Amino acid sequence: MDNIRNIGVKRRPRRLEAGRYRRRRLVAAALVAAGIFSTYQVAGAGAEPEPVLYTVQPGDTLWSLASEGASITEDPRLEVERIRSDNGLSGYEIRSGQVLRLSD
Repeated sequence: MDNIRNIGVKRRPRRLEAGRYRRRRLVAAALVAAGIFSTYQVAGAGAEPEPVLYTVQPGDTLWSLASEGASITEDPRLEVERIRSDNGLSGYEIRSGQVLRLSD
């Protein structure tokens, strides 16, 4: 009787259905990844780190401020020059109470 009911009905092989399901999952995962990536890009687009305002304390020097966040292998001279240019300093002297813009 089962043979009579299934006459003319074509069944797809299970292997084809599994492959189609796998492709759908792959496409869905790719779309989710693309959405996350684009959201991350838009959120960070054009965002520059906010400068930190620092009030110079007695005993501070440009060298000590530049060396504070640097690793042992980094040369603080580049940071000293960046602090000077960011704050419009013509020399290397800073005074206690002076407010400087420092980048993170």
